[in-house]
Amino acid sequence: MMKHGVMGTIAGAFVVLCGLPAFAQTRTPWQMHNGLEVSATNPNGFKKFTCNPTQHGQICEYDVATIPPQSDSGWAIAPNGETIGFSIPSRVCQAPIACLGYGDFTYFQTLVDVPANVAVTQFTIAFSGMDDGSRVTIFNSQYPAGLVIPGSYVYFGGSGTTNLGPYVKSGEINRVVVTQVDDCCSENNLDSAIVVLNGEPVGADCHSDLECDDGNACTADICQSDGSCVSHTLACVGGELCNPQPPTLSALASYSSSNASQQSSSTCEIVPSNIAITLNGPQHLLLECGVDSWVDQGAQASDACGAVEVITHNSGHDAYGPGPNTCSEGTYSVQYRALDAQNNEVQIVRSVQVEDTLVPALTLKGSAHEYHKCGSQWVDPGAESFDECYGNISAEVKTTGYVNGWVPGLYTVTYSVTDSGGNSATPLTRTVEVANCPW
Repeated sequence: MMKHGVMGTIAGAFVVLCGLPAFAQTRTPWQMHNGLEVSATNPNGFKKFTCNPTQHGQICEYDVATIPPQSDSGWAIAPNGETIGFSIPSRVCQAPIACLGYGDFTYFQTLVDVPANVAVTQFTIAFSGMDDGSRVTIFNSQYPAGLVIPGSYVYFGGSGTTNLGPYVKSGEINRVVVTQVDDCCSENNLDSAIVVLNGEPVGADCHSDLECDDGNACTADICQSDGSCVSHTLACVGGELCNPQPPTLSALASYSSSNASQQSSSTCEIVPSNIAITLNGPQHLLLECGVDSWVDQGAQASDACGAVEVITHNSGHDAYGPGPNTCSEGTYSVQYRALDAQNNEVQIVRSVQVEDTLVPALTLKGSAHEYHKCGSQWVDPGAESFDECYGNISAEVKTTGYVNGWVPGLYTVTYSVTDSGGNSATPLTRTVEVANCPW
């Protein structure tokens, strides 16, 4: 079957839009679902038509299709979140009747956010590379069960829907679902579906992490596979603590109190020094890098005359050192010195060990199983990784496995990451199905 494009129509739309202001409407990238028809007993998801269609994509074919709920776990990012880009060998070839007897349905959904101040006068879906037919269903508060009008159907060779603008609601998110049917043993594809609102194509929310960057070094801003931006708050960046707590007046208050005690001790009977110093809290402290906070519990000292001044070194709240860095592995020493009125001194040291024992988080960008139309280079969406101690370490993710976009087959790509502390995340795999070569 030949594919019919609408590139001229879309190109013309862009020309018209050159002088128009951009609206705030956005949408999520296309997601794909193989259909609730797929089961252990029906792995190809065939549905026998209850009618005898005489043309591809005839309206009655959709009587046996069931749109999956929006929250169904079977939804995954489409091969191309912007345009759909779906193309696989026809599974109808294995049906009892290879043409116009059974249907293989594939579903695609996008969520279109239309601001309240946007009056919708025109809303269409433009198609190209469609085989064999598509139907558009709109869900919103006015049509919670979904709305289909005769102009929602696009037959094989058609270029798009009629104007669905009167049924789109401003001030809310409209769910748009394309039900695509393959009804004949030839091809099974839907190369492109363009959402056009008031003459302007509506693109996905984000395409790259850069578009989500909020300029805050202490957040890792990621463009997710559903087109939404998500911000991960980081505890550490470049080995330094994000949002460090400012020094407090506790040390000054402690010094003033100790000084007062020392002054009163000048009237005390002079006796041989016998200073006792004890730590508040443990002498050896273990902190998880990027997770635990360092809080100095201090120390106390006394002699026969009463309280003795304690001077702290490297607590982070004194003038003698920055204190333990909970964003950098290592062992840090915090010293406490007690001086009596005769300048006799004792001291004690607290050892603070900062360790990274947690494995980094590793997440795939895109779906775990992807389709790729044979005849072009497959683009790896990659993976992202975050570590409590070292922050965003996505650049450290290693990829193994090669996908030949020109040779059909099932390929496996493996992603792994190890942080600077030697902790390795459980590797993740993605399968890529290359099919439907043009030759």
